[in-house]
Amino acid sequence: MKISFQQASRTFGPQVVFKNLNLEIEAGSRWAILGANGSGKSTFLKCLYGALGLSSGKLTYSLDNKKLNPTEAARHMGYAAPYFEHIEELPAQEFLETVAKFRPFRKEWTASSILEVCLLKDARNKRITDFSSGMKQRLRLGLALLSDVELVILDEPSSNLDPAGLQWYQDFLKDHLDDRSLLVGTNYSAEEAFLCDHQLLITDYQ
Repeated sequence: MKISFQQASRTFGPQVVFKNLNLEIEAGSRWAILGANGSGKSTFLKCLYGALGLSSGKLTYSLDNKKLNPTEAARHMGYAAPYFEHIEELPAQEFLETVAKFRPFRKEWTASSILEVCLLKDARNKRITDFSSGMKQRLRLGLALLSDVELVILDEPSSNLDPAGLQWYQDFLKDHLDDRSLLVGTNYSAEEAFLCDHQLLITDYQ
C-alpha cells in the first residue's frame, strides 16, 4: 500500500505537531518515525492510520494503483501501541476469535497459533485485564503483525518488554514481516527500528 502526505499539517490550537509535510511511503518500504517523548511521532502515526484527521493538507492511500478511502485503508493496516487497548474483559482466546470475524488473520494463522507464537498459550483462558504489561504488549504485536494487512505500524514496540521480550520482538518481526511495509515509531532506539532503512524526524517539520 502506498501512502502520500501532501502539505500535511496537524496542530492542537497553537501547538504545531507537524506542518508542510510532503512524504511518500512506498509499498514494501520500512520507515523509522523518530522523535523524543512528546515530539509528536504518535500523533503522526494516528493521522496516518486514520484515528486522527489532518488540520490541513492531504493524505491519500492506494493499493495496486487503486485509491482507497481512509476506512478502506485502515482495513489494510495492523497497529500496535502501548496505549492501544484490547477488549480486556475477554479471555485471550475468545478475544482473538472475535477479532478474526472482522479482520482475518494471515493465511494458516489461528487464534491458538497466534497465542502460541506470542508465548501466551498457557494464558489462553485468562482475561486480558489480568495479563502483565509485557503479555499485553506481545499480544498487541502478534495481532498487528499476523493480521492479513499490507502495512504494519508499531509505535514504541519494545514498551513493557524485558530483555527476553525484546529479543522475542526482534525475532518475531524478522520472521513474519515478509515484504510488507513497516512503520516504527521510536525514541531513537536502534533495537526497535533495526529493520528500517528510511527515517522521518518529526521535529524537522515543526
